[in-house]
Amino acid sequence: MTAPFLLIGATGQIGRNILRHTGDRPVVALARRAEDVSVGPQTSVVRCDLAESLPDIAEGWPLEALATTPVWALVPHFDSLADRGVRRIVCFSTTSIFGKSGTRNARERVAVDRISEAERVLQLRAVERGVGLTILRPTLIYGEGQDKTISAAGRFIARFGVYPVYGEAMGKRQPVHADDLAAAALLALADETTIGRTYALGGADILTYRDMVERIFATLEKPSRILRVPMLPAILDVAGRVTPGSELTGDVARRMNLDLDFDDGTAAREFGYKPRPFLQGGKADLMGSSF
Repeated sequence: MTAPFLLIGATGQIGRNILRHTGDRPVVALARRAEDVSVGPQTSVVRCDLAESLPDIAEGWPLEALATTPVWALVPHFDSLADRGVRRIVCFSTTSIFGKSGTRNARERVAVDRISEAERVLQLRAVERGVGLTILRPTLIYGEGQDKTISAAGRFIARFGVYPVYGEAMGKRQPVHADDLAAAALLALADETTIGRTYALGGADILTYRDMVERIFATLEKPSRILRVPMLPAILDVAGRVTPGSELTGDVARRMNLDLDFDDGTAAREFGYKPRPFLQGGKADLMGSSF
């Protein structure tokens, strides 16, 4: 019988896709709300809130784990996982630690520092505790209407028929589907040569920000109407301050002209990473099956 693995973050965008790829392999899924987990015949669900201590697992803890939670959320529990016998972990970080490194926004600077420090601590503790760690850094994630960037742009275009940009919007982007990240995590978990490594994971297509938006228009079968707005950074700064929970900042607009593509050739060569073209699945990729 194939040994089970632990899935930390089973209800997120990547975690849900991982459960679709597991086939006959048993999975112990940790989730805050067990009822939100898409349970297969080989999936057992254990309620877990990472703001609290790790729960007991009656069947015993698996030796391997995939963590789709924010990388900083894994840090407080790393030693507990190692104490429970977990000896292999693949987790997700983000290329934003590079893309947002020069941000003017204080909140973004705090987030970048938090993620960078979490990576450093996890790498150090993995060596000290003898845990095989692999860190995956996705670029711009999309898929099934669950993301906050590509799908948000799609909803804006669907509603207003126009999309504002700052400057020429020629910064490069490499959007990656969450399902491809799920497949990559399982490939990396199965390949011990990835231990101790960190990989950038992008999509198959590298496009300018403008071309990315034009493809969204085309996917929605709408004429492309991209509007240059010189005051867009100031507008987004104001919108971010007055909208509770908003991630809008002026730097969101300024980054439209910054290249945010990364070399994922190492992942392709070392463990067979093979992402799909942007919006290959059409409207379902962009807005979800209910669109």
